[in-house]
Amino acid sequence: MRLLVFSPYFPPHVGGLEGYVRDLNDELIRLGLVESITVLAPRLPPEGLAFEQRGPCYRVVRHPAFDLIPNYPCPSPWRPAFWRATRAALRPGDHDVVVSHTRFFLSSACALAYSRAAGIPLIHVEHGSDFVHLGSSLHSRAARAYDLTLGRFVLRHAHEIVAISQAAADFVDELAGREAQVIYRGVDHERYDGVAPSAEMSVIAAGRPVATFIGRLIDGKGVADLVEAFARLREVNALLCIVGDGPRRAELEALAQRLRLSEGCVFLGYRRETEALALIRASDVVVNPSYTEGLPTSVLEAALLGRAILASDVGGTAEVVRDRESALLVPAGDVEALREGLSALLINPRLRSKLGLAARAQAVERFDPSAGAHRFAMLARQLSG
Repeated sequence: MRLLVFSPYFPPHVGGLEGYVRDLNDELIRLGLVESITVLAPRLPPEGLAFEQRGPCYRVVRHPAFDLIPNYPCPSPWRPAFWRATRAALRPGDHDVVVSHTRFFLSSACALAYSRAAGIPLIHVEHGSDFVHLGSSLHSRAARAYDLTLGRFVLRHAHEIVAISQAAADFVDELAGREAQVIYRGVDHERYDGVAPSAEMSVIAAGRPVATFIGRLIDGKGVADLVEAFARLREVNALLCIVGDGPRRAELEALAQRLRLSEGCVFLGYRRETEALALIRASDVVVNPSYTEGLPTSVLEAALLGRAILASDVGGTAEVVRDRESALLVPAGDVEALREGLSALLINPRLRSKLGLAARAQAVERFDPSAGAHRFAMLARQLSG
């Protein structure tokens, strides 16, 4: 069985979706469940190799692309390198099943078009649990219109749909009236056991407890709410660490300055995955104040690293951790609830330890990489005949 994967992003680009694609592919190859995998993805960031052989039967082909708006990649078909890449990836007879990820990206529409043209079945993997939230009302309306037309068309015409969480499956039903099979992201939890705390964080914190956000600084992540909530803290002298980059960084830094957080809030910018995990390990609390999530990668990583978690109760978050049992979950957009959660965790090391241990145990049990890969391979085999 040979897979052709259309992915809107792929490492070295950093994010939850690309991590899901990478980990699933790696496990399918490791277990010998597929004969070969070809990934077609944008060459973003540009330091990604145009052609990458990740193993004897696993290759990545990257085509020229640009971000039309932040985190929305578009191909560059006017460049000769684009046609070289697509010819290398889309060779007739080389694939048995096409795979796409998230209905919102153009890559999924292209996957559906290729599936139909080549007569190859399509498995669509849905990562979203709601319509996209963008800062501009015009952009948000345009995104919703896209979902209600082309996004819905992709969902309705894929041969099978996989959802990364029950929340994503519910959204598929809402948008397209179809059932989706939930296959959770598989993660090798032993890989996290050897992550050492960041020495850099220890220096910056200077003995203070640390609350960390890690992710893209884009609309919908709720980072401004977190900065405002932190500014209201009076009970503890703590540090807020923002790890990541994006189009809203300058606005968030200006907000921190206006709220007089020059001593209490640091922006560390983009970090490679190994560095980001070390920063999470060195944190006392990991915060995800997002307005919408499919299955939040930062929450899953924090759980596997045994950190205390404060997160918005959106999408699949409650499928990773349980409120008051392995995390504190609050309503999205509720700044005062965020402040109360920060206060409760930052002043209470015993509570942090209890929640962190419970979060790790739940994540190890639910997100088994082998189980997810076997279920996905079985579905693909059924389609390929």
